Amino acid sequence: MSQFAATTPEEGISADLPTFLVIGAMKAGTTSLYHYLKNHEQVFMSRIKELDFFVTESNWSRGLDWYRQQFNGAGGALARGEASTLYTKFPEYAGVPERIASVLPHVKLVYVVRDPIERLRSHYQHRVKSGAEQAPPEVALLENPIYLATSRYGMQVERYLDHFPREQVLITTSERMRSDRSATVQQVYEFLGVDPDRIPPGLDKEFYRTAQRRSYPPIVWWARRLAKRHVPQAKRAKEVVDSLMTRRSAGTAQGVGVSEDGPDPDGAVLSPALRAQLADVLAEDVARLRRHMPEDFDGWGLA
Repeated sequence: MSQFAATTPEEGISADLPTFLVIGAMKAGTTSLYHYLKNHEQVFMSRIKELDFFVTESNWSRGLDWYRQQFNGAGGALARGEASTLYTKFPEYAGVPERIASVLPHVKLVYVVRDPIERLRSHYQHRVKSGAEQAPPEVALLENPIYLATSRYGMQVERYLDHFPREQVLITTSERMRSDRSATVQQVYEFLGVDPDRIPPGLDKEFYRTAQRRSYPPIVWWARRLAKRHVPQAKRAKEVVDSLMTRRSAGTAQGVGVSEDGPDPDGAVLSPALRAQLADVLAEDVARLRRHMPEDFDGWGLA
């Protein structure tokens, strides 16, 4: 067992480590889910949403003691967790399921997925706004592997199923979380072992829609990345910077009232031809995902 392992299978999960992880996907509603979980009185969420501990390029080198500290104050919470979208960005970040299994073999995993083409579009839009992407979507989405890989949900989840039993993994969709939010969030509560009937306030709010976030100058995006990487004990980096930049905008401070998983009216537009091409590329992976989903899952009409 890894030197980082804190428990044995017989001992279960120790009281100072998370009992669950929200593992992504990026641009699928994980920020909203983080807040819905944080607001439940029996759930403790890390103050920083994306700890990225199990990513070697991020915080793995900080060690288990640092990770434990992120859950100080959990008290008697029945469920403790964090939400890191880098956990389902293979192959950009490799070895994550293996590291999680070595430290938390009994952890519960929540994977939020979204129409993969819409997720691609939102991901692309996010990178354009941050200055990280300049190529047109017809080039970027087909040639830069980070986009398609993050939308290959079947591939991503099967990497976890190589290390965790199926009953430890809950897959839900951002579409269901938007159209039937109470029932969806209650399902997550029940999966995590907290009272699903204790509905906290705030389920009517969504968080961080890319299109409604300001188009910050490059220096601001640089500050966001720097803060997140080098000041991990601070308030979540993007909330710090976004709150400073939007303080004078009613209803948008710290992102409240906007969503990362809803339609983006001012977002990037993908041509019908590009959508058809992306659908062809993703059809096989959607079929893989369907094997792990309820029978009524329609695969977004892609498979």
